[in-house]
Amino acid sequence: MRAIVQLWLLPSRQMPLLGVLAHVLWLAAMACLVWITPHADGAALGAGLLAMGSWFWHLGLATTLRSACQPETFLLPAFRHRLMVFGLLDALVWVGLPALLALALGVPYVALGGALLLLAAAMGFAMGVERWVSLLFWPLLVLAGWMPGLAGAIVHDALHSPLTLPLLLLIAVLLLRLALHPMLRVADRPPDTSPLEGLSLGRNATADTMPRRSALGRRFEGWFDAMAQQAMERALARYRAQPSAARRRTLVRRLLLPHDNAAAIGLRIAIMAVFASLYVVVALHRKHFNATVVGAYAVLIALARFPQIGRGMQRMRPNLADLYLTLAPTTRSDYQQTLVDALLVLVPIGTLTALAYTVLGIVLTHATQPALMLLVTLVVSTGGGLVALAVHLIGPQNAVGRQLVNAAVLAGTMAMYWAGFWLVGALGYVFGGGLLALMTLGFALGVWFAAQREYQRREPCFDAPLA
Repeated sequence: MRAIVQLWLLPSRQMPLLGVLAHVLWLAAMACLVWITPHADGAALGAGLLAMGSWFWHLGLATTLRSACQPETFLLPAFRHRLMVFGLLDALVWVGLPALLALALGVPYVALGGALLLLAAAMGFAMGVERWVSLLFWPLLVLAGWMPGLAGAIVHDALHSPLTLPLLLLIAVLLLRLALHPMLRVADRPPDTSPLEGLSLGRNATADTMPRRSALGRRFEGWFDAMAQQAMERALARYRAQPSAARRRTLVRRLLLPHDNAAAIGLRIAIMAVFASLYVVVALHRKHFNATVVGAYAVLIALARFPQIGRGMQRMRPNLADLYLTLAPTTRSDYQQTLVDALLVLVPIGTLTALAYTVLGIVLTHATQPALMLLVTLVVSTGGGLVALAVHLIGPQNAVGRQLVNAAVLAGTMAMYWAGFWLVGALGYVFGGGLLALMTLGFALGVWFAAQREYQRREPCFDAPLA
């Protein structure tokens, strides 16, 4: 019983806010069911609160159990049996008890409500294990927001159909099967990858929280890894043919940033363009859409890469000792400068990415001021990239500090974007654009040079980060 209690407390210990919120929603749902009269109205409100809390709880539960279900964990005695008992108790709390209480109070559609609660729990759990599962429900949400009348008619007919209950139960069982199969499968741990790689597929997570990757994710990884290997081999061959300081820096870049070569950047933009096109065509196909938001969103996507710098460089400390010995720098400042020069390439890459996404948004939304959007995006993304790289390079080492710094950088960049859009629109491209570039790039270059001097002043650290 103690093991089951520990499994129950696992999400609350790792995500206290989630645990408190989920259980408060559970208590609020029970209170609505008991105290609100007529009980049918209380059950409707309580079911919504309970479904929301169940989805949150099982999303966090799946995330924590996914990290706990490692190959070595299954060597514990009766681990699978305790997981099964824990799952039954969890279903009793989130589905069984509310359904029995509603049945005792005479609430209609109890079986259908219980099936919906089970589906909400299964959805949250499946999304916590396999992130791509959310893509299965995204079209339904888009359809409900696009045609609410049709969605209301479908819900009305489903309430009176005898096939609705078995269909909901079947979907819930399939989702649980989809989530439990990879979680309970014992397999070898995947090889370690660079913490600074340019993928967003979860491979740069820590070893204890390594997510299970889908077949599509593994296919994308294979493409990027092959491109990284080819880029490294070409850089090494050129350096061997004619050694130089520039080609030496290129080798360091290929080592630290394996997925930031030209081919990988093009593939990353193409993949993002496909999903963005589908989203704009399906979800945002309406006449009154503010196209300037596209530029702001493009800048945010470009800046999303920089928080990985501080976190990744911290995790790479023991491995960077080998790089230090290989480079054999004359001084420690030279070694620090080499790392700075290698990472600085992320700024033009971020600017190029923001411009590419802005051009795509201009085409899809038929923007009326494309030149204005491109000018503001060019200046703001460059300045924001310099500031983001600077603060994440020398910023706080703890996770909370990095999140606060990143939030401040994003807020400042968005404020500068909208201010620059107004400034260029009011004063023109020459005066407004020049003033925007003077303020943005002047501040960004000052922050960058100050951070560069501070980073060169610091001593290299090769100690493993504290857990």
